[in-house]
Amino acid sequence: MLSIALDRERARNLGLDVAAVGQTVRTALDGTIATRYADGNFEYDVRVLFPRHTFASVTDIGGTLLFPGGRNTAPVFLRDVAQVSPAVTPATIRRENQNRRIEVSGDVITAVASIGSVTDSIRGRLADLTLPDGYGLIIGGEEEAIQDTNSQMALVIFLAIFLVFVVLAVQYESLLDPLIILTAVPLALIGVVAILGLTNTPFSAPVLLGMIMLAGIVVNNSILLVEFSNQFRREGDHTIEEAVVEAGAVRMRPILMTTFTSLVGAMPLALGLGEGGELMRPLAIAVVGGLAVSSLLTLFVVPSFYVILHRAGESVRRFFLGDHRRPVPVGDVAGD
Repeated sequence: MLSIALDRERARNLGLDVAAVGQTVRTALDGTIATRYADGNFEYDVRVLFPRHTFASVTDIGGTLLFPGGRNTAPVFLRDVAQVSPAVTPATIRRENQNRRIEVSGDVITAVASIGSVTDSIRGRLADLTLPDGYGLIIGGEEEAIQDTNSQMALVIFLAIFLVFVVLAVQYESLLDPLIILTAVPLALIGVVAILGLTNTPFSAPVLLGMIMLAGIVVNNSILLVEFSNQFRREGDHTIEEAVVEAGAVRMRPILMTTFTSLVGAMPLALGLGEGGELMRPLAIAVVGGLAVSSLLTLFVVPSFYVILHRAGESVRRFFLGDHRRPVPVGDVAGD
């Protein structure tokens, strides 16, 4: 490769600019299409350029005539306004957002390692690399596509939880019970993280799809517990603690039955059985882990949150309404 370093100030004094010099050199070395020659239905380019044998060395290129001169002016050659020398330069220059880019690409053998593990290994090896000012490293390709997909999926999960909350708030005409019901969602996330670690399953887009499904599935048990607790409080003389105990006793068996049948139905897909099962296996694994852990913890955590939040709500209501009297049990009133 050849490097042509133009002396801009000298070229300006001689009435030349970078574009004129570049066009002349390009015409001399590569030629310029001056016109097209038509022969019947065919057209041919007519390229004007210097003879190839004219440029046998770097000195010959420096002798390229830029300005022929006149009666009172001397001719101007390329060597008069530029320094021509051999150099190591890239064959092509790629740019992204007006920044020059050098791309190093490679393929990942997914049968040996996942894209995420390979990317983490590359980041670890490049962590101690010191780059000059103005330089940076960007990991793109499939890793960039995965990051974009994960960001979009995270937004979808947030929207799913928000829509579930809105529907519950409209149905219950309250914000307290929907908050209690949605405590099952973080419980499901505990199960997802645990089972991904146990099965050594990488975090991927199918896992996020499974989490979106869990946002609508795991709240069903919470809805039943909260609804039965409210029903016992409305129809009987139960306290909050008694209502949640009765609701848990009534709904525990149906919750365990429905959870067990759902897990059994998803187990073949979680095991990757059948042709093409590996594609959706992470989704099924996430659903199995999240549903199992959430269903078990819901029987204990949701009633506890129900008692805590409703007790706190009653305290806040009495504080703002000015009623600081201690509530009298129903049995004492009847005995009097």
